Amino acid sequence: MANKVLNVVLMCAGKSSRLGLNLPKVILPINGKSLIERTIKTLQHLKPKKIILVVGFKKDLVIDLVKSLNFRNIHIVEQKKQLGTGDAVKKAIAKMDLNSQLLVLNGDTPFVDLDTIKRSIRDFNKKNLDLNFATTKPRDPFGYGRIFRSKNRKIERIIEEKDCNDEQREINEVNSGLYLFKTSSLKKFLPDMPKRNGSEYYLTDLIEIFSRNNKKITTTQVKDDRRFLNINTIDDYRKAHELDKIFFYEECIKKNILLKDPFSIVIDQDVNISKNVSIGPNVQITGKSTIDQGVVIEGNCLINNSKIGANTLVKPFVSIDNSIVGKDCQLGPFSNLRPDTILSNQVKIGNYVEIKKSNIGNKSKVPHLSYIGDTDMGSSVNIGAGSITCNYDGFDKHKTTIGDEVFVGSNTMMVAPVTLGKKSTTGAGTVLSKNLSENTLGITRIKEKQIPNWNRKPKIKK
Repeated sequence: MANKVLNVVLMCAGKSSRLGLNLPKVILPINGKSLIERTIKTLQHLKPKKIILVVGFKKDLVIDLVKSLNFRNIHIVEQKKQLGTGDAVKKAIAKMDLNSQLLVLNGDTPFVDLDTIKRSIRDFNKKNLDLNFATTKPRDPFGYGRIFRSKNRKIERIIEEKDCNDEQREINEVNSGLYLFKTSSLKKFLPDMPKRNGSEYYLTDLIEIFSRNNKKITTTQVKDDRRFLNINTIDDYRKAHELDKIFFYEECIKKNILLKDPFSIVIDQDVNISKNVSIGPNVQITGKSTIDQGVVIEGNCLINNSKIGANTLVKPFVSIDNSIVGKDCQLGPFSNLRPDTILSNQVKIGNYVEIKKSNIGNKSKVPHLSYIGDTDMGSSVNIGAGSITCNYDGFDKHKTTIGDEVFVGSNTMMVAPVTLGKKSTTGAGTVLSKNLSENTLGITRIKEKQIPNWNRKPKIKK
């Protein structure tokens, strides 16, 4: 049970030449999130002492991206010449504590799940191993290194696809690219790796070296081979986008989340969705958004870095950005909640309404065709159609305060800074530029004039 300190080496030096791109492979996005971000985020849950990124091709692009993500315990090692996976680990070993475990992963396998890694660590600790590595049995093992075992099932070596004979190609147990080493054993045998093709060192050769030296080796079987998809070709990259959606869809089914058109929906990894939620087609939920239980999002909506309270209905064509929506609210269609908007419970925001940097109290309604900006609004307020807060004087933004149970008549212009007292009322068409006291009617309307027998001037064709 020794060697509990965990370090990680993530191999990120590869090009994306087979993808036809002149970029480091690990910075490529899958549905908006890069390969390396996905992998490091998973690794952070293990709380490793160090995560060492071995970078090479266009290293600055990788380093800048990782710095922007603000992950902890990241260390950078450069592999100036791409001399294989074994050489990459050689470059990193100098930063390792010998009395530790070392997890080694490829940077282009973004779907490796936390459960698989934890099982590998448990196996490693329970059996006090020198080496554990993950294997799987895909339907089509083409392209993967085969696990060659003796007649008594002892692991002897990994045979790469191009080195297999016809009999060996029939082996369906393959290498998944996840390795856990006792660091002291790894450091001892790294110099024994042979050169391949005159210059490259393969990490997989260590399996044969460890076996030959009677080191304790075992494997962790991965049931879902999709988790170890390597992204080497355009077809792999396309599959990765599809798989990402499929994994998300499978998780949604477990939580009774209904996705009406899964492949038209984009939901970031950091989004938290509760049970019994329904999401319609063409919805994007991004950032660190939270969707509480019982929410219905009907479709064609954009939600970014926002919280949606339980049992809220979001109708089509609603945009919500950096806002908080309470319970039992109704939004849309065609509503726009701009940043720093907070809706309390049972609020109704209707069609063609824009709310910006405002607090809206319980049971208040802005049903249609209105703009509310820089406003504190109480509870049970009704805003009539076409009403706006005139918050900008051409130089500065000003605040509007609306008390509880205020009734704002249609087409009211509230010229900020202005306060409408509790239970006050404005008549339709009012331009309110002075504070309105409680229980007071405010109305600015010229006397209506009617001219009988009015004859319109005829149109003259030119």
